[in-house]
Amino acid sequence: MGEEAHIDRGVIADRLDHLIKELHPAGKEPFSPREIARRIQEAAQEGDPTLTHASISNIRNGTTRNPGVDSLRALAKFFGVPVAYFLDDHVAEVTDRRMKEIKEGAERAQATDDLAKVMEDGDVRAIAFRLNGLSVKALQGIRGIVEGVRDSEGLPRVKERRSRRRA
Repeated sequence: MGEEAHIDRGVIADRLDHLIKELHPAGKEPFSPREIARRIQEAAQEGDPTLTHASISNIRNGTTRNPGVDSLRALAKFFGVPVAYFLDDHVAEVTDRRMKEIKEGAERAQATDDLAKVMEDGDVRAIAFRLNGLSVKALQGIRGIVEGVRDSEGLPRVKERRSRRRA
């Protein structure tokens, strides 16, 4: 009780929903059906298929369970996946695995870029070098102080990363 019943929207709807949730610019919300339709229209060459936002919504929610090849071609082109992604389990699995690898690689690259930017500041670098060798307890105390100062200066919270150090 209390659980929502699973509604079988269909494989194509589930895969489109997955693409919408996973493939969007970092730090931005997923594209809306209206935005997807607009971008497909803008990128279309003469003779390329396009879709309306209503068609995209209907495919995503399962109202349209068997969209035409042109609709799938337009969606596949927009998301940069093969058309077979929507129809073939093996292609979908391989594509999803590759998307995950690319996303993880991009996150690692962003973290490296962020660290490089932080370490360009001489004062930050000097403090970081002086922290080396301190106990976990001492580092936790310093971290609390830094978080308090950041809060008092109106700076955003820093995302948590798991430490590999042991207490």
